[in-house]
Parts: sequence; structure tokens; C-alpha cells
Amino acid sequence: MNVKRYDGESRIKYIVRVCENKTVETWDEIGEFLRKELNENYSSSAYRKMYQYWLMVKDDLKDVSIEEQLQELEEMKEELYKERVKIQDANREKRSVLREEARYENLIEVLKDSLYDEKEIKFTPFVKEENNNKKYGVLQLSDWHCGAKIDNQFNYYDIDVMIERADIIKNKMLKYAELHKVTDLIIEINGDMIDGLIHISSRVQQEECAVEQYVTVTDVLIAMIKSIQPYFNSVKIVTTLGNHGRMVAKKSDCSTKENFEMMIPTRLRDKLQGITVIDSHGLDFVKYEIEDKVIMVSHGQNDKINNCVSDFVKMFKVVPDEIHLGHTHSYKDINDCDIMITVNGCLDGSDDYALSIRKVSKPSQNFIVYEDDRCIYKLNAE
Repeated sequence: MNVKRYDGESRIKYIVRVCENKTVETWDEIGEFLRKELNENYSSSAYRKMYQYWLMVKDDLKDVSIEEQLQELEEMKEELYKERVKIQDANREKRSVLREEARYENLIEVLKDSLYDEKEIKFTPFVKEENNNKKYGVLQLSDWHCGAKIDNQFNYYDIDVMIERADIIKNKMLKYAELHKVTDLIIEINGDMIDGLIHISSRVQQEECAVEQYVTVTDVLIAMIKSIQPYFNSVKIVTTLGNHGRMVAKKSDCSTKENFEMMIPTRLRDKLQGITVIDSHGLDFVKYEIEDKVIMVSHGQNDKINNCVSDFVKMFKVVPDEIHLGHTHSYKDINDCDIMITVNGCLDGSDDYALSIRKVSKPSQNFIVYEDDRCIYKLNAE
């Protein structure tokens, strides 16, 4: 084919003229010729469709100048492109919804298979002396990140290690409870007990999916609490929600209560007899009392040490005696105008993110004893 472009001839007019002169050439040959002549990168199909559009409208545009016809043709092409983009966006959104529905259905199936299959987990016994004095203790449990797999030069962590560390924490707590003659225990389960699905880097290294993590960690908690219960006159459980348990990775797309940890208090009530379970009703914070002391518990992802006192006072219209936080994986016990702000450690220890910001800490949980003088123990799990 040898169709030369006239001086001043518009691009579209030239394309139409080349296509009208087509005889034995294939559309691939026409496309190759036009790409070379116009120095463009469109497909042969694009040139063919442009010519077909022009054939469809040319009879209706006989009284219109060629320039107006070509302008009309260009506008039609733009409208068709916009409609195609709209359809692509709609299909993409539909696929996204179907993908989420499929994930949810899969989680339900895993939950049905695993929820009531309680694992047999043995904790070593602790021998307790007789005690008739009434004293309270608080065991803070948070940031276990069940299902996480950590393997670096400072720390190794998996589900088996989690159970071993929980056993160490339990026995150390019972030793100090015996030392102080604690009779009544409150166990705070303060969020991030599972590693969840919010970080892609975490999901790659996890041993279990989020539902399996929930089942495993509640099995461990149930076994742990059952082994603790005989040593106290009463055991009370207080639960909140962390951020790792949320069901959608993007925080803005998920309400606080759309969280796998919402199911923890329900299963604890079902499996533990004679124990009161206080939950946060789908929030990451809750208030409770130990006789005349007001304790406020929050996971901590939405709180800062410098302003958490004023925030909770304004919300509850009550001045707390203590505020217990987790989330930051770093033990702290701070006195702010005689209001104690206590931050719990973590059970999984230093992960890759901690090392990337040059932070290393031993896995630990807190145990607080309330008597004439408040006493707090940082229970190292190693």
C-alpha cells in the first residue's frame, strides 16, 4: 500500500482515506502501515473500529463538512472510551465484593470445623498454701499475636513457644500471688491476642489463618485459666479488642467491633464455669472496679500516655485510679498525679518491625498486687 498523506491533511481524514483504499490488504497490514506513517502505537483493531464508526455515521452527516464529521467521530470515540472505563470499574468493584464474600464464606467453614474442637493443652501445676486474707491481683494479658512466626537473631516465636511462655507467666504469677497471699484475681485480656490479617508481611509468615488463630488462643486461655482458678476464691475476666483482630486490613473500611476478638469472651463464658466475664461491647476500652478503685483498660492503639487520663475522665466523668494499656509492646508504669498508667509488654517478643526501628525487649506480661502498698511485677517469659 502506498497512500501518501496530503499537506495539511488531518490525522483522522488520512486514516479514513487509507481505509477506503484498502483492497487485498489485511487489517494487520493496514495497522502496520498507519503506525509507521503516523508514528503511533495504536493496534490494528483501533484503526479498523475508527473506520467502522465513520461508516456508521457518514450517511447522517452528508450535509456536514468533513471537519465537523471528523470532530463528531472523535467525540464518539471519547464517549465510547469513557463508557468502556465505567464498565471496567463496575466489573472490578463487583469482583472485589465477590472476593470478600468468598473469603467470609471460607472463614465460616473453618470456624465451623474448629470452634468446638477444644485442644488438650496441659499447664504444669502450682502448689498453693492456704490463705484466708482478702487481697486482689491483676494479671495483664495482651499482645500474644497467636499465629505469628518470628525467627531472628534475638527471638524465636511460634505457637509452641507461645504456650511455653504463657505457662511461665502463669507460674510466675502464682508464685507472687502466693507470696502476697492474693485471694481474688482479675485477668485482663487486652487485645492483639491473635496476629490477624492486617499486615501482608505478617500473613506470609503466619502458621494459621485468623479463625484458626482465634480458636488456638482461646484454647490456650481456657487451659491457662482453668489451671489458675483453683488457687483463688474468685477469678474475673475483663476483655477488650485490639487492632490486629479486625476483619479487614484497611482500618477505615472496618468498624472496631468487626473483629475476631469479639468472639473471645463468648467462648470463655461457654467453657469456663463460675467465672465472670466482662467485655467491652465491641470497643477497644472498658471500665471496671476493684472495690473502691476505678480501673480503665484500653488496648492503646487510639490512646497516648500524655492525654489518656483527660480523655477517659471526659468520657466517663470519673477520675480513674489506674489506666492499663497494651499495644506498644513496651513495659511502663507511670505516675501522673497519683493516677497510675501501666503499659503491658508482649508475649511474642521482638519481631522484624521492632528490629527495623532498633528496638529489642524481652517478652513479658504484668502482674499487679493491691495491698497497703501497690506492687507491680514485670513477668519475663524467658
